Amino acid sequence: MTDQFAGAFPASFLREDGRRTATANERVVMTLLSKRGAASRADLSRATGLAPHSITRLVEPLLERGLVGEGAPEISGRGKPSAPLRLRADAAFAVGISVMTDAVSLALMDLTGAIRVRASAPLESTDFPRAADQLARLIDDTVRTAGLDPARRIGVGVGVTGYFIGDGARLNPPAQLDPWALIPLDTLLADRLGGPLWVDNDGNVAAVGEAMLGVGRTVGDFAYLYFAAGFGGGVVADGAPLRGAHRNAGEFASILPEGWAQPNLETLRLWLAARGQPWPDLHAMLAGFDPHDPVVDGWLDACAPSLNLVASAISATLDPALIVLGGRLPPALADRIAARIRFTNPERRGHHRPAPRIVASAIGADAPVIGAAMLPMRAAFFT
Repeated sequence: MTDQFAGAFPASFLREDGRRTATANERVVMTLLSKRGAASRADLSRATGLAPHSITRLVEPLLERGLVGEGAPEISGRGKPSAPLRLRADAAFAVGISVMTDAVSLALMDLTGAIRVRASAPLESTDFPRAADQLARLIDDTVRTAGLDPARRIGVGVGVTGYFIGDGARLNPPAQLDPWALIPLDTLLADRLGGPLWVDNDGNVAAVGEAMLGVGRTVGDFAYLYFAAGFGGGVVADGAPLRGAHRNAGEFASILPEGWAQPNLETLRLWLAARGQPWPDLHAMLAGFDPHDPVVDGWLDACAPSLNLVASAISATLDPALIVLGGRLPPALADRIAARIRFTNPERRGHHRPAPRIVASAIGADAPVIGAAMLPMRAAFFT
């Protein structure tokens, strides 16, 4: 995750000190409730190692602020019935946005991590002011559709394709998003959409989304390959996103030597067009093409050496449990790619080096918006 953001949290979400949304120990409690769904004070005491009276001191302000609710006492085994504590879903919500070269998608996530509504649309214009206006309209429409109180919005997270250049939230995106290149996206978007607002690479936020609601729930270490107009990804290590010194960990396309096939969906679109199946853009192609069409086999064959090199490099350097194939990749095509990837893994004394499993994303195109929505949520309330 990136700690850098533009704007400030609404005063209504701050503690009495007027400076923080939550203390370190309050974050621990809220994170436990987020993972467990419900827990008693005794459960929290056992999980944290804090004394029961310390848990009570932590929980009471959260109850008073409406972030946590307490249910009726329940009998669980011997002893005094305990009252379950839960995060209050409507206490806050975050906006997660994914900006692609031809489309935008959005999700609203409540405090429990539930997705309240999703929306997507073709990108009306790559011109930055016009695109920002479209995002503002999309946010307003989805908040209204979900019936949420706009005052409970904790922040906005935005995933954009491209890599950071080492100067704040300035990204270097593909040519199709040239008007978005090398400008302070966080402050410019916060001015139009309201803050606080975070900007991150689409592969990084997709990996976070997969860790939260996808196959990453079962493992702590995985690499996420993001297929869209470009090719990139993200890395989750020991349950947390691995960012790197320049926030560009997971730029897997850079592994490929010059002249090697780039295994992205734009090259697939061009491949199909050259063989009598033209599509005006990726949005149209993904809605209409057949991943099982024999014409796709040639693209898979052309990309196989590149994907084998990337997968082998990931296996050798990161040793993850999984390599997840996601982004805008249709599940059927992800399965076909997974079946073709081969690792460079020579035998020694009758043994091969353990290699990661290759799997399709469990949440598909939702991963980037889920991860983007987690940027403000984690910054405000969770560890």
